[in-house]
Amino acid sequence: MSFMIRDPRGCSNIGGALAANMEKCRSSLMHLFSLYGYHPFSPAEFQLIEDVWDKISPSRARRLIPVMSPLGEACVLRGDLTLSAMAYLAVHHTQSEWPLRLSYADRVFSVPAPPKGNLEESQVGVELIGCKEEGADTEAAVLLLRALDLLGIENAVVVFGDVSFLSCLFADLPAELSARLADALIERCYTGYSALLDGASLPEERRALLKRLPMLKGGASVIDEAASLLDTPDVLKPLRRLCAELSSLGYEGRMLIDLSFVRDLGYYSGVIYNAYSGDGTLLGGGGRYDGLLSDGGIGAKSVGFGLNLKELASQCAAPRQVPLVTLWCGGCRASEALRYADALSRKNVQFELSWCGDKEESRESARRRGSLWWADLASKSAFMFACGRAATLKEFEEEALSC
Repeated sequence: MSFMIRDPRGCSNIGGALAANMEKCRSSLMHLFSLYGYHPFSPAEFQLIEDVWDKISPSRARRLIPVMSPLGEACVLRGDLTLSAMAYLAVHHTQSEWPLRLSYADRVFSVPAPPKGNLEESQVGVELIGCKEEGADTEAAVLLLRALDLLGIENAVVVFGDVSFLSCLFADLPAELSARLADALIERCYTGYSALLDGASLPEERRALLKRLPMLKGGASVIDEAASLLDTPDVLKPLRRLCAELSSLGYEGRMLIDLSFVRDLGYYSGVIYNAYSGDGTLLGGGGRYDGLLSDGGIGAKSVGFGLNLKELASQCAAPRQVPLVTLWCGGCRASEALRYADALSRKNVQFELSWCGDKEESRESARRRGSLWWADLASKSAFMFACGRAATLKEFEEEALSC
């Protein structure tokens, strides 16, 4: 074809099997979330830059995509769905309505950080806002694992960390050193982390303690090891409790602890986690972000997670992309064909209407496109491609539609 429209760098149009699988994942997960009492939330595409900039880490803020709204307001393309949920909460709900459960399936935009090259990411997730009880962390983590199970990604693992533990370790460090150490951990640059400690003016005992941090990873026993290093071991109680609850639900084999795992220290405030597929692909993550809402004037304990819809769709089995039956309408009135098609749709049968004027051409096209059946509505006949068998329309209905 001589005509071509190119995608902007960092953007992509998605179609075919992957797009269908993304929609399958989206609808399946949004239904699952609704069963747990989460209500759909549709965020605005623009966010006021003044409402976002100081609520996320400087490194994330620098990756926001600035735009000017048609009304002259300085905005960014939506870079964080949790902040959108918070803004919605502040305007539409009072504290008497808490806890509030929101679910979403939408896009976020940011300048990509290598090795990623995409400017946009489709996410599906939940926010549980204003729940003070301890079970909220467990609810969110279990819902994430249930989501992966539902999509058949059962070999996925969830890596848990704890921002409060890191904040405790870094509490008496100079602010600049603390920030640089956190950035090194976020980038998984352990040699850089170690070099920063070697160059810092610290007591040797303190330096040795901080150097142990990247090695605090493994099973749940790591929590006990880490607690023994602290003067205030109770800081790890929420993580210990969450792991115990997940173990009792049968998820022990799918949990890993990594106490050097860091995400925005000014954003998250407690247990955090990332979900990975069996081949190591990051599927998404979340955690507790009480401090974020406090900064926004909303004193609420909150937790949530977001999953990358494209990665989920790439990991789970692709849905069938071809119609079960091709209905040839060339020999009958359009209204008659559509009346029959409507009856099939009420039985949740996938079909495709063929308006081709040539009967044999229609049947050959159906075969090439992978249909299981071809049906001639005018002569009330059908043909099953798998075994090359001709049948009446009634036989087709009895055999193919009985389920």
